[in-house]
Amino acid sequence: MLVSALLLAGCSSQTTSEKSAALAPLTSDFGQPAQAAQAPLNMAKVRNYKLYIAPIIGAPLEIVTPLSLRFDTIIKTQSITLASNMETEADYILKGYLSNLTENNQTSVLYVWDVMDKQGNRVHRLQGQEKVSGKNGWSSVPATVMGKIADDTLADYFRWVSANAQ
Repeated sequence: MLVSALLLAGCSSQTTSEKSAALAPLTSDFGQPAQAAQAPLNMAKVRNYKLYIAPIIGAPLEIVTPLSLRFDTIIKTQSITLASNMETEADYILKGYLSNLTENNQTSVLYVWDVMDKQGNRVHRLQGQEKVSGKNGWSSVPATVMGKIADDTLADYFRWVSANAQ
């Protein structure tokens, strides 16, 4: 629940309709590369680095909650050590920004995650988007989509650390 508290701390308090959809099973296979060209994932290496997840910027609390809960599940399942203080304990800091764009009866959730070293320098950027039907902005986004964003974000982070961390 530490992850949940950290992530929720940076959310806006806008009100949207409650999401009751249950999160789907994990969509990313953390044990295999997503593409044949990628090196095998080395979770033992990933576990050597403490991660601090900064509060997420740009989305209301109701939207970030399912993402936060999914992060919590993945981090526990994968035995990742979280740093409680980014200045003194973290090897890497994951700082997320979410926004939405509505066009042609579709809402796109855009996400960017900066991976920063303990000095605060950005060392990598993860980004993507998910599209859903609906023209109501955040209220069109179900919890399952936020769970998928969490899955994809941490899978990409794990792959990056596995291949690049020193």
